[in-house]
Amino acid sequence: MKFLWILYIKLLLLSLINAVCNITSCSFPGQINNSTILTICKKIQNKISVNSHVYYPLDLNYSSTISHYSISSTNFSVCSVVPCTVEDLSIIMKIIGKNRVPFGIKSGGHSLNPGFSSTGGIQISMQCFNKVAYNSTTQTVDVGPGLVWDDVYQQLQPYNVTVVGGRVSNVGVGGFLLGGGYGWKSNQYGLSIDNILEYELVTPNGTIVIVNNQTYPDLFFGLKGGLNNFGIVTNFKMRALPQTLVYGGVLIYTIFEIDDVVNAVVNFQKTNQDPKAQILCDFTTLVDSFAININAFYDAPTAPPNTFDVFTSILHEGQLETQSYLSLVQALPVFISANMRGRFHTISVSNISKPLMEKIRDLFINYTLTYIPFGATVINFSVEPFLPSYFDKSQGGAYPHSPSNPLFPICLQFGWLLELDDQIFIDAIQSVADTLLQTAIEDGQDLEDLEEILYPNYALSDTPLIKMYGSNVDRLTSIRRKVDPDNVMCLTGGFKF
Repeated sequence: MKFLWILYIKLLLLSLINAVCNITSCSFPGQINNSTILTICKKIQNKISVNSHVYYPLDLNYSSTISHYSISSTNFSVCSVVPCTVEDLSIIMKIIGKNRVPFGIKSGGHSLNPGFSSTGGIQISMQCFNKVAYNSTTQTVDVGPGLVWDDVYQQLQPYNVTVVGGRVSNVGVGGFLLGGGYGWKSNQYGLSIDNILEYELVTPNGTIVIVNNQTYPDLFFGLKGGLNNFGIVTNFKMRALPQTLVYGGVLIYTIFEIDDVVNAVVNFQKTNQDPKAQILCDFTTLVDSFAININAFYDAPTAPPNTFDVFTSILHEGQLETQSYLSLVQALPVFISANMRGRFHTISVSNISKPLMEKIRDLFINYTLTYIPFGATVINFSVEPFLPSYFDKSQGGAYPHSPSNPLFPICLQFGWLLELDDQIFIDAIQSVADTLLQTAIEDGQDLEDLEEILYPNYALSDTPLIKMYGSNVDRLTSIRRKVDPDNVMCLTGGFKF
């Protein structure tokens, strides 16, 4: 009996130790001095081939390899490494893992969360992985993570095909695809992750693998929305989709038309049943000017009569016209400046209702009047209506998007100039999100507990994993530990399982 009691105590202690280890297994590493990191940079430089590069702060190419769209997301790394072959990236990962050096992985540098794709250690820039290769036989496209979507669309344009990718200019491929990917063609084909067939991956220990649903089904699941937790992706094989000319553009409204636009968005969301028709509605303040933009898209050279009449009938500037897919993407406004600080945040809702839109309107006006005089440079609330059926194309994955629970993301953005104001604006954007969520709940939307899944590419850095991944968190944590038992990916930033 005494033996059993002792055994019970030992097992209890062991379970407690495991629980503690599980909580802290992906904690960020302790401090490592810059001279040690510099030594590791030199070691990498000596081991990689002449095809790849290492840059230091005084080198001409250093700045472009560490810069991000927002100055608050840029860190000055000890060195930047630009691998130009998968084999060299494998060598880099082995050296980083062995020496426990903090690192960042940069694709387009679009993340506004500090440290998510930047570092004070070793910055890895994926700019050399810039392949776009269309295979007409398999109807697939190989896309490198070092591109922005403008490049992808431009190279696919001669073939009259495209992929489900970013909706605005200069968004990077890597982070977009690893987070989920809402695109102009999502009503028809689902999210980007529903259209990825295969990944080429350098695992945390430097092994090069091809990941698909047959070779590594668990890892394939994890990569579909699980961010940078499982290694570094060097190629995405995506489903090629037919692409003609499109119809659309930007309609710009003044504050005097704001109520009419609110009603039009609600009307469009209720009545539109055409999967080729889609809009984004931006409530935008830029320093001393503000406007409401309707970014309209129709996936054909012309739209059926009356498709966008609820918007064109309101007094506006701009026009809708037939143009290339690339031209439409590049025509849409981007509210990010390299000279400002900023954050995104988000909520997800099940209905773009009138009470919700009216609250967005009221908050936009109130926060503009309150915060612009005190240092805000950008306030942008972006409403993203989709068809309720757009999750029907879901192929599963880390990012939950079940057909039984279609959700529509609302992207919030604040930009400002001074670092000392960071917390003021972070608190403000969180307050906006909380207020909108409460409004949606009061409107009868079932968004409490795990029902409100937030889009990780928009979420603030302190967002709990369970709010983005729900019941998938345990499975993703298990996959991460299996592929990364030495916690190498804990040396880089981002949301961690």
